[in-house]
Amino acid sequence: MWKLLFISLTIMYIGECSPHDKHHTRWTGTTNDIITLKPHHKMHGPPDHKKLVAMARYVLHNVDWASIASISVLPAIEGFPFSNVKSVVDGSMANSTGIPYFYMSPLDFTARDLAKNSRSTVLVSLEETRYCENQNFDPEDPRCTRLMLSGKMKKVKEGTPEYVFAKAALFERHPAMANFPPDHNWFIAKMKIAQIAMVDWFGGAKYVPVKDYLAYNYTGNEMLDYHNRLHYNLDKA
Repeated sequence: MWKLLFISLTIMYIGECSPHDKHHTRWTGTTNDIITLKPHHKMHGPPDHKKLVAMARYVLHNVDWASIASISVLPAIEGFPFSNVKSVVDGSMANSTGIPYFYMSPLDFTARDLAKNSRSTVLVSLEETRYCENQNFDPEDPRCTRLMLSGKMKKVKEGTPEYVFAKAALFERHPAMANFPPDHNWFIAKMKIAQIAMVDWFGGAKYVPVKDYLAYNYTGNEMLDYHNRLHYNLDKA
């Protein structure tokens, strides 16, 4: 009887933890294995898939990292495509620009590749926001939007207003950067976008005009709202 009662209570507990709750937990097999899941942190979710420019800007602004493809200079694979993960922002939490900014060191694979050949493709996915997971979309599902920005990477000149803005934005979203080793000669890089490809629904890739993408008026308040709620909850704890 006690065994049946325990199983019933466990089922009730799991059933009460909706995947759409702001904070929810998952039972992993024993009474000591309850873990907290990271919730989908955007309050309003992505725009309608038909709004290509809005969707492209939303995805880039609401992710924390990107996969960067470059042309390798490593001796064993020189000339091969090479992919790396880098933290990214497109501006401050309250000021989206659509331009991907990165904090790089010349010691890194990507920076060394770009020093020889600045052409690159940056990939970001809606999967990073946990929206796709909450919708039961596979990361490769066309409805799980993926955005591919191709162009040339360039250094942002140190001391300029853009440099100050980009560095503040990077450190705001990625505070650990303030403690990166100072002897690694960090610099800020950005992409001059030449092409924007996006898969956000069935029917193949769409191409977003760069001019329209950059001109789109988007502040990205979802990310700011999330961080404000996060810090409010931490202060109350």
